[in-house]
Amino acid sequence: MAEKKWYNVFVSVEDEEKKAGQPEQAVSTTSRVEIAEPQLEQPVARVGQELPSFQAIYQAFGIKEPGNGFTVYRAEELLRSVYLKSASPEMRRNALMVALEALRIPAEDVIQDAVKRDKALTQFEKIEERRLREMEQKKSEENKRLQEEMERIFNEIREKMEDNNTLVKEARDKFQVWQEEKEKEEQRISGVLQYFVAQEIPDQVHTPAARRKRPSTSEG
Repeated sequence: MAEKKWYNVFVSVEDEEKKAGQPEQAVSTTSRVEIAEPQLEQPVARVGQELPSFQAIYQAFGIKEPGNGFTVYRAEELLRSVYLKSASPEMRRNALMVALEALRIPAEDVIQDAVKRDKALTQFEKIEERRLREMEQKKSEENKRLQEEMERIFNEIREKMEDNNTLVKEARDKFQVWQEEKEKEEQRISGVLQYFVAQEIPDQVHTPAARRKRPSTSEG
């Protein structure tokens, strides 16, 4: 946060009262204005997650335009006038003091308006930084819980997958054992069934005997 030296010296002008042609207010000695820290009077209006506008911050801190309507922004408009475009800072300052004198507006009123707004912004910055720290801590704790929950769920899923793989392996091993037993059973059944199948009688066994029993046609 940038140091703001003008908090201690609100108006610093040279003592030129003896010099002719200068308005009385413009040649006053250094003026000091005591301004209390602004207090938050109501919640700062927000739109969703967006940061509030400066006007919303000023309103929340109860900062209103002075009765004469001459705010720091009005002074800014005067200083940005096209007539002062090429003027030096000193000439712009003198022109501002002349305008205030003509409107019978004390310079302290503009200073108070400016400093109140600046202090309100500073106060809001502190509030927002505190809110962000609290949110960061809260979300960090939440992320830690989520990380632990994620690891717990991951371990459960991994254990479940390992159990599934174990079940599949056991089922496959049992099936392979069954297949081996099945092959033995099929061989056992086949060993009995082979006795129920007619065996083929070789020709070399039956032909000589048949020939011996055939009667001779040449006898007679």
